[in-house]
Amino acid sequence: MPRDTIPVSHAFTTKYSARMGRITTEVTLFEPFDPASVSKPPPPLLKAVALWDTGATGSLITQRTAQKLGLVSIGSVNLSHAGGSDKRNTYLLTFDLPNWVLVHAVRVTECDNTAGNFDVIIGMDIIARGDFVITNEGGATWLSFRMPPGKHTDYVKEEWTIKYAGVGRNDLCPCGSGKKFKQCCRKLTQRG
Repeated sequence: MPRDTIPVSHAFTTKYSARMGRITTEVTLFEPFDPASVSKPPPPLLKAVALWDTGATGSLITQRTAQKLGLVSIGSVNLSHAGGSDKRNTYLLTFDLPNWVLVHAVRVTECDNTAGNFDVIIGMDIIARGDFVITNEGGATWLSFRMPPGKHTDYVKEEWTIKYAGVGRNDLCPCGSGKKFKQCCRKLTQRG
């Protein structure tokens, strides 16, 4: 897709060739802009590798990256981490995730330079704006993300629906209890 227009797509799926212990994707950082109010994005600041971290409340950017970009702080916060907590600078950026999934007005906090091969950490402030699914099949890991969120995913209900497909309400329950399905396991399929 050409980079001179803003797409209507708001989802991406990434397949990793092995089971992953950590999930990373490419991210492009921009000065803050609202995709709904511009037809052409500003020039990108940086392409970087981002770690997806459900344990991080907010998104982070390394000191090295903030200095490299010459970002101007919009304030500071107390950042809690494994070593304690300290006051850190914050910045406002727009994130371009794979397939032009744009997240604007993200307040990122500066963190120590990481030991891994990533400069940005995507935290729950972004993850919670959409649907985030990680699956593993055939020795590979898949990440799929959609913004805004869509339908609810319930693997328990999906499994029960498959297991009891074709069983009528008044049929004997397949679990062998001797009760009618509606009086037994069907109640379990209707929870939630």
